[in-house]
Amino acid sequence: MLLKKTIKWTGMILLGVGAVSTTLWLTIPRWLPVVAKSYLPEGVSLSLTQPRLQQWGVFIDDIALKSDSCTLANVQQFTFNYQKQQIDSLSFNSQQLTINEGCFSQLSFADKKETATVPLDIHALLATIPHLSVDINHVSLMDNQRYNGHFQLKSDTNGRLISYQGDNTQIQALIRDNQWLDIKQLKINLPDDNQIELAAEIALPLNVDSLPENGSISTTLLTSHYAYPLVFIAQWQGNSGTISIAEQGGGQALAVLPWNVTAENITIEKGRWEWFGLDQPLRGGVNINIAQWQQGLTGLRLTARLNVMTQGHAGKGNLVMTIPETAINWLDADIPIQLTGIVNKDLMQASAQLPVKVTGMLTDPTIEFQPGSLLRFKGQLTETLTVKDARLPLAGSTLSSKGFNGHLNAIVLAEDTIWGDYRVHFAGRSTDFLPDQGNWQWRYWGEGNLLPLKARWDIAGTGSWVDNMVSFETLNTGFDVLTYQHTSMLAPRLTLLTPFRWLRNDKNPLFEGKLKLTSQRIDFPAGGFLDRADFIASVKGQSPFRFNMKGELNAKPTIGPITINTRWDGERLRGQMRWPAQPINAFQSLLPEKLGITLDNGEFYTQADFSIAPQQGLVAGGHLVVKQGSMWLKDGVLEGLDFILPWRLNGDEWQLGVKQPVQLRIKRVNNLFEMTDITADLQGFYPITEAKPLVLSNVKVAMLDGTISMAKLALPQHEAAIISLDNLELSRLFTLLKVTQFAASGKVSGELPFFINNNQWIVKDGWLANSSYLTLRLDKDFVDSIDDSNMTAGVAMAWLRYLEISRSWTRVNLSNLGELVLEAEIQGKNPLEDKRRQVNLNYRHQENIFQLWRSLRFGSQLEEWLEKSLSDLGSESE
Repeated sequence: MLLKKTIKWTGMILLGVGAVSTTLWLTIPRWLPVVAKSYLPEGVSLSLTQPRLQQWGVFIDDIALKSDSCTLANVQQFTFNYQKQQIDSLSFNSQQLTINEGCFSQLSFADKKETATVPLDIHALLATIPHLSVDINHVSLMDNQRYNGHFQLKSDTNGRLISYQGDNTQIQALIRDNQWLDIKQLKINLPDDNQIELAAEIALPLNVDSLPENGSISTTLLTSHYAYPLVFIAQWQGNSGTISIAEQGGGQALAVLPWNVTAENITIEKGRWEWFGLDQPLRGGVNINIAQWQQGLTGLRLTARLNVMTQGHAGKGNLVMTIPETAINWLDADIPIQLTGIVNKDLMQASAQLPVKVTGMLTDPTIEFQPGSLLRFKGQLTETLTVKDARLPLAGSTLSSKGFNGHLNAIVLAEDTIWGDYRVHFAGRSTDFLPDQGNWQWRYWGEGNLLPLKARWDIAGTGSWVDNMVSFETLNTGFDVLTYQHTSMLAPRLTLLTPFRWLRNDKNPLFEGKLKLTSQRIDFPAGGFLDRADFIASVKGQSPFRFNMKGELNAKPTIGPITINTRWDGERLRGQMRWPAQPINAFQSLLPEKLGITLDNGEFYTQADFSIAPQQGLVAGGHLVVKQGSMWLKDGVLEGLDFILPWRLNGDEWQLGVKQPVQLRIKRVNNLFEMTDITADLQGFYPITEAKPLVLSNVKVAMLDGTISMAKLALPQHEAAIISLDNLELSRLFTLLKVTQFAASGKVSGELPFFINNNQWIVKDGWLANSSYLTLRLDKDFVDSIDDSNMTAGVAMAWLRYLEISRSWTRVNLSNLGELVLEAEIQGKNPLEDKRRQVNLNYRHQENIFQLWRSLRFGSQLEEWLEKSLSDLGSESE
């Protein structure tokens, strides 16, 4: 009977336990999150799907930790296994663990009452960890996908091995003997080709509230911002140690920071640092004291002094940053900092007097510039530009992650040995301004001297920078007068017709505006002038460093429009100038009045292409054309002028005539005497060199019923240029010269070897000869006056009263001093005296023709010269 009761109660108990166990198993997703809630932070809950039994283990599809607004972590396909071998072994496996880092930052932890607790013993904790293995096939970090990887943890008698392997992250660490942490490998590939590698051996502390007794940590940082890998080494023994930074491979230490920890303070004393990553090496010292560090972050008090030493042309510079003992409130900081000193670099010097306060949350601080905050710069910035004084007053401004707020002002006083001196003021006000963010309104004004053009200038304007839009609302700049090589431009002024806008957008950048350049008058050295000139241009492009400009130039009364189109790509300015055909009388004001030239008919047009770059200078080319031009001269008229000038300019070198020579054609010039069918061609380079000569050719003019021509004149000149005279009529010449005491008729020809730069001759061994019979007639009164004064000369003059010349040969030489030497042989007959008797006349004459031509009485002096010559010949003849 007792046995039956025992069996009955045992069965009921087993049935009850089974029922309860089954109920608990089936309701795990309901009661386990409730139990876990008391162990989780406030606002965090656990959820999971129904577990399933598998051989030697439990399988759960999904486990999640959630906050009120997002999922913190999610484990998928979780498996737990237990194996009973010589040693019990636990195994945890999961296909994927997803972690939302952003969700963790949204958690708020409520303050809990502090209670006296015994610090957790690390050694004891490690000893309780059984033999187990944890394997998560894929750890996914939602905000840092590049650091995804495979996590493993193995705990056995050899220690605890932790491994994390991914494309950009490799970690392998070992806890041995429950006393040492060995980080065998920690390698992280950062963005922009930066990399961190770390190795460490650390003695584990007794509990979580104490520091490790001794250890060393070695970290290698590869960064694109420094040429060599950097090694960070931290070593300590007890309460003191050093942190050192050096270049990998035994390079000089970049920093050595000795530190010491006591119950009250953490100090770094007489630390030193050096940096070689800039144009000049920097070095300095570090002294930091952190008091009350054991009271946590809210109780810290900081004292610090750091300095940087520099070296430049002005000597050594020392910039010091000091922080007096200050409580560090991470949520509402108020840290005074004084930055004082000088920085020298090459020929420049910067000085700072910056009392500032760091306020607000230290995770997002605000820097407040106190009264007296001032930055100053001076020194030689380039070979020609020297900054005399540049001041940036910052008092009253603030800087935070949102940007600058307050005044942003500057005053610059500078001098350039080429461009002159200037002084510019810049005043602006900013609201949450950073480049392409916030609002910055400004105005500017200044003045200076422009040395190359001997002018004073002034400038004034306003503008703004709102988000990614930079605007120049107004601009008014000009000069009193511009002077260049005796050409002057009176009161030129540049203004904006529409504001200039620069939209700094990577996808659709835009830079556009419209400007106007005016000048009241342009005076040229010879006496010509150009009345009021206006240049109006529209600019459109992507930025001030890449844009196109289209403009027109007009000048009173009727010059223009001249179209000018340019393109600037940040390195080179390219452009075109097109001057359409217009009557040449529009250029009347360009000709000085003293020339006595009045432009009449004809048309003019030109065009040019150009390119300007710092290395190449100015390169340009084009052509100029005048068609059927005519003009009134002071004593005559010019008709039928055709002129074509193709040209190129490369720096200071001109090429005149490119594919075809410069061509000059004039149908008729009537001045002292009439000239027709004038031609001349010019081709070559200027300045002239042996390799690049300048050649004048096809020179021809019809005059005196004959022609004068020159086939070729090459410069530099190595051989004479032959000036050919062909059948010139003497009667026309003597008529034009208005000689009254004698007359000549007939035609002469000749050749004059002509030199430009000969050290002795202008004409050497030239000759003149008659090409037909010549006739010489002397005035009767002229001959009679000679006969009365000298009977012998009168007899000779009787033979010359009327002379028919059958042969005339004259040798011509002209020195570069103007001395003309004529040696003549004349043979002829006087039919009035004796038809059969031949008259032979030989004579030599020397005269300075420079003085002769300078005389206003050229015709009279020629008569006197001939009179004297004939008188001398008469006295020497028979």
